[in-house]
Amino acid sequence: MVEQTCVFCRIIGGEEMVSLIHEDDRTLAFMDINPVSRGHALVVSREHHPQIWNLPEDLLMHCLGVSRRIASGIKRSTGADSVNVFCADGVDGGQDVPHFHLHLIPVHKGEVFPLQLPPSGTPIPSRSELDVMAARIGRAIQDA
Repeated sequence: MVEQTCVFCRIIGGEEMVSLIHEDDRTLAFMDINPVSRGHALVVSREHHPQIWNLPEDLLMHCLGVSRRIASGIKRSTGADSVNVFCADGVDGGQDVPHFHLHLIPVHKGEVFPLQLPPSGTPIPSRSELDVMAARIGRAIQDA
């Protein structure tokens, strides 16, 4: 399925230029044009699925395997100590292109990564609050 309004579908169709790292029959990996740090890359499914939740599980596993190989290359080529794998999901989660993709963001020792978890000043929930949320999530999984 191709969405003509989707920039990633246009990239996959050869209508937009990218700095390609990898391609196979299910994915593309290329440099992010608005990088968080030098070496920031994206892994994109060739099939158009708006969010991670729409992605078939086997395709998600393939994308993760490709991400692992690309992250290794990013570390070696940039000298980064770490590579964060990030999936913004949905507009409220910061997703700006509604097509599943993973960000591979290199982080060098001493650099501040802009998405530090948890945010400063966030209260630590009690064990009972965590238990209640775990139970709610468990019930939601069973009800799905």
